[in-house]
Amino acid sequence: MKNLVVTLGITGCGKSRWLKDKSPVIETDDLRIELLDDVSDSTTQEGLIFGTAAKKISKLFDTHDTVYFGATLVDSKYRIPFLQSIQDMCKHKLVIDVVIFPGIPELSKERIARDLKSGVQRADSIKFIDEQYEQYLHTMSIFNKEKNFYRSIKRSAE
Repeated sequence: MKNLVVTLGITGCGKSRWLKDKSPVIETDDLRIELLDDVSDSTTQEGLIFGTAAKKISKLFDTHDTVYFGATLVDSKYRIPFLQSIQDMCKHKLVIDVVIFPGIPELSKERIARDLKSGVQRADSIKFIDEQYEQYLHTMSIFNKEKNFYRSIKRSAE
């Protein structure tokens, strides 16, 4: 049985920091750099980014038992269909665990601003935080309906 561990939380909430010592990891920001040469392009090529992520994750299961995926996944319209596409594509039986990171918009905005000022390569996504937070709140309100899709749900202390 293979295990896909996914993150769920607004930008700047600590997902990448949590993933730092995990392997292998597929992150949407890394794919934006690899495929678009622009970590800030979070609107024009989402189909390409997430399609590539699904393919890479599926391929990694040929050589790994656990794969980590880093993305916000706060938009309930796309979350389950995306994760289902990985299950459908993967030739291995897999379970999905989700790690939920608390959404604190002001803290996320501070982290992003600090990183950008320090020259960290990351998206300047401060303008999306409030919208993501609304999506996060909606996700948390409906998450009980999704809980049977996941093997386990963990809440990060980040």
